[in-house]
Amino acid sequence: MKLMTPSAMHALDEAAIKEYGIPGILLMEHAAYHLFKHLQGRDKAESVVIVCGPGNNGGDGLALARQLFSWGQSKVKVLLLAPREKLSEDGRTYFDVCQKLQVDMMEVDKQNRDTAFKSLEAAKVIVDALFGTGLTRPVEGLYAEMIDHMNQSTAYKLSVDIPSGLDGNTGKVQGIGVMADYTITFVLPKKGLYQYPAPLYTGVVEVVDIGMPKALVEAAQADTFSIEEEEMKVLLPRRAMRSNKGSFGKVLVIGGSQGMSGAPALTSMAAYKVGSGTVTAAVPYAILEIMEQKLTEVIHCGLPDEDGFFSKEAEKIIGAMLDRYDVIAIGPGLGRNRSVLPVLIDVLISDKPCVIDADALYFIPELTDLLRIRKAPTIITPHPGEMARLTGLTIAEILEQPLEIAKKVAQDLQVITVLKLERTVIADPNGDTYINRYGNSGLAKGGSGDVLTGIITGLLAQSLKAGLPAMAAAKLGCFLHAKAGDEAAKDLTEYSFLPSDTIHYLSQLLKALI
Repeated sequence: MKLMTPSAMHALDEAAIKEYGIPGILLMEHAAYHLFKHLQGRDKAESVVIVCGPGNNGGDGLALARQLFSWGQSKVKVLLLAPREKLSEDGRTYFDVCQKLQVDMMEVDKQNRDTAFKSLEAAKVIVDALFGTGLTRPVEGLYAEMIDHMNQSTAYKLSVDIPSGLDGNTGKVQGIGVMADYTITFVLPKKGLYQYPAPLYTGVVEVVDIGMPKALVEAAQADTFSIEEEEMKVLLPRRAMRSNKGSFGKVLVIGGSQGMSGAPALTSMAAYKVGSGTVTAAVPYAILEIMEQKLTEVIHCGLPDEDGFFSKEAEKIIGAMLDRYDVIAIGPGLGRNRSVLPVLIDVLISDKPCVIDADALYFIPELTDLLRIRKAPTIITPHPGEMARLTGLTIAEILEQPLEIAKKVAQDLQVITVLKLERTVIADPNGDTYINRYGNSGLAKGGSGDVLTGIITGLLAQSLKAGLPAMAAAKLGCFLHAKAGDEAAKDLTEYSFLPSDTIHYLSQLLKALI
């Protein structure tokens, strides 16, 4: 789904009004209706306090107040933190209507703020219509005090379009932000809603249609998108009745070292679990026996090693093997001994699509020229530390601008970049970026990245056979991995589920997509 910047969303509103002649007040009424509908199931005796600020956001709150009052919500109160003249034209109309209906409205200032704060304490529902998506400066003064008291309240909190205090572009908190239980956003999600730390503030996010012309929405330009479950079905490679194991791709996993057999094992099993035709694990002889004990279905290829790492002799064998496979995954458990470097170079100079992860990424900063000239699809899956090494930036700088940095790396190196975060970013060399809004802290465990690599690799093998782009495998792989983590957390908690558990949950997710 497209993610809109505040300025792009404003342009969309203006186009609906000017090009289609749709009155802005009608869009506001529709927006308020969705807020009203969300609250409709609650007890009418519950007290609802609507906190209204300037502009259209305050107007949405006043439009909601009118609907609640007309519906019979006797305990609706409006706290106005902006005088009438600071409202939008449509907002002023609703202000006048509410005034004539004798809705309980209070203009809050420094003299009466304690009374307003007591209203918040007594409320069962608080509607946050203070600031919209266009906020660009820190929240201060009375506004900040109001948000602080809203957050202290135990009332159910509903935010209009975006929790007040959040930057609609970046998701960053401008001083202080409303901690909402639920956010209803209009037409399309805003870019900042799914970027950290915004998910800590939004609660559940619902996107609603307010009557915007479909042609406008479809034509809206965006270069950032969210991963949505309902859009994943078309990315799943279909399986033909007449087929064989070669029809679904032959995967080669290159990795492992002494003490690190778990990483290639997880990658191999994940690749198999998402439907690969065959999976071969090429590992040092030092861990071959334990790999064979761990995995029954996977084909094993033991290779010469030195001190538990691939040796120079292993590189010669792997170089001769590559032509037998459709897709290569390299890196899980590989180790950082320089003896493995020739193996990575062989993969990079081959014409095989590949997924580069973990220890293989350690050597990529000195091999960027090889990446840039690759013709076959290439996917890299760095975490912030690996991305910092790759870019020369600090981890703090990576976390400050993850979308922009992932996009820059993807375009510079001509690779699909999967930047693993609490909300993973997937960037395409053509400039599009995707935010995966699924996942939880339970995925922050050793081995989780190895599973993701296996999922993406297995899907990539099938996608290319089915004529789908490599980006389809990256997006679907990130979704399946994160969603499997969410399902595992429901049953096992975020504390207890293991990376291997996420592999188990893949089958039910794939079943839902078939």
